[in-house]
Amino acid sequence: MDDHEQLLIKSEIIKQNLHKISLLNRVFTIVIVFLFLFTNIITNIPILNLDNLINISYFNFFSLFTFNFLIFLIVDIRKIQINNDNIKKVELFITLYVTFFLSIGAFISMREQEIYNPLLIYTMILFTCSSFLVLSVKQVSIPLITSTCVLLLGLYLQHGFDQIFILQLLYIASIIPIAFFISQSFYYSFKRSIKFQIEMVREAQISRELTKKLREANRKLELQSMLDPLTSLFNRRAYNNYLKELQTKLLENSYDLSVIMIDVDCFKMYNDTYGHAEGDKVLLKIAQVLKDLADEYHCFATRWGGEEFALLLFDVPEAFVKEMCNEVKTRVNQLQINHNTSHISDVVSVSIGASTKTILQPDDILACIKQADEALYFVKEHGRNNFEHVI
Repeated sequence: MDDHEQLLIKSEIIKQNLHKISLLNRVFTIVIVFLFLFTNIITNIPILNLDNLINISYFNFFSLFTFNFLIFLIVDIRKIQINNDNIKKVELFITLYVTFFLSIGAFISMREQEIYNPLLIYTMILFTCSSFLVLSVKQVSIPLITSTCVLLLGLYLQHGFDQIFILQLLYIASIIPIAFFISQSFYYSFKRSIKFQIEMVREAQISRELTKKLREANRKLELQSMLDPLTSLFNRRAYNNYLKELQTKLLENSYDLSVIMIDVDCFKMYNDTYGHAEGDKVLLKIAQVLKDLADEYHCFATRWGGEEFALLLFDVPEAFVKEMCNEVKTRVNQLQINHNTSHISDVVSVSIGASTKTILQPDDILACIKQADEALYFVKEHGRNNFEHVI
């Protein structure tokens, strides 16, 4: 068990004890007030003649009431907050509370020898603390030793070592071990329950973390399945899913769709001249251009296949589509990738075909794509390194 767990168990035990001390304090205050009123009323009834049978002094009532009131101020009014800095002080407070509580019980039992079973109050307080509060060995041993010494010393000073004192000594000697055993049984039982709760919380946290990691892993796997492994642009699977989304949008309203098809000029000749590894680098650089444009203008960029790419734009003006085509062409030229075997340009260039169409039914989406593809074919047939926009 690590330090954090030990500290957590201590904190929970202290919280439990403070709550129960508050409850005990209220109950005993009610009992004290009731006994005070009851004894004063019943002893003033002449016909009962109970003056000699019930004779509990005002001093003892006042002592108990004052003690309970002070505890009420500390526990309920001040509301003790438990933290790493004061945890030992609070434990000491609980130990002192039990010690004073038992000592007051011992003091009253010692003074009120005329009531029936004078050790009744001490016994009641002893077993209440032992079975109700969660006390460690130290917290229960100090109060037991202190209160027992106070009680025995007081009884001895009053009666000496007579037969009554021997009987009281035997009685006290029998209830102390019982109270200690009850207290420790309760302490270890409560401690085990706290450990079990901590384990349950830890397992729940581990389960939540594993679930979170699993979701994140699934999300990454799903995302990876939608990306082209070379360029990290969306692949054809993601492209097909996007088309389904566009079809779903038709249920709400019609819209304008623009498709831009991009083809790298003389790419086979580039691979034959510089090698496929260098060809992959060209595709990566062009893909980065398209990715940047997609981020800037919030459009869908995909690798169509081989050296072909596509941009899909939703509800944009026709003039913007032409600007986008020109932007793609310009940025690719600015890469200044040498292509000495190209009969189009000294650097890598692209041909672009674009189409804009109002989508009224699902077939219009495919028609728009087909028009963009035909526009691309037209550019490739008429000199390349240019763009054509069909409306």
